[in-house]
Amino acid sequence: MRGDVRSRRVVVVPDVVVNPPDGASDRPSDVALCGWGVVALPPSDLPADIAQPLVTAAVDQVIAFLDGGYEVALLPCADDPGMHRFVAALAASGRTVADLA
Repeated sequence: MRGDVRSRRVVVVPDVVVNPPDGASDRPSDVALCGWGVVALPPSDLPADIAQPLVTAAVDQVIAFLDGGYEVALLPCADDPGMHRFVAALAASGRTVADLA
């Protein structure tokens, strides 16, 4: 194999996408088939003192991807508190990421 076969594209998804309720579609497979890697956020029902370090780690990972020239997007999930927590933490770092079109 020659060269880098990664797509250099990642999408940030809430936990409910990675761990969907019974009968829900397999969205990670859908985005993977479209050439996107996945950064999964922690479950939104975790206590803040447990969730915050995990959100901070996800922000650090996304910043590393952005600095490495990756395309990064958010899987739109307006009603997910975990996604709101991530977006706020990312904005506090001076970075923003658009929704996946």
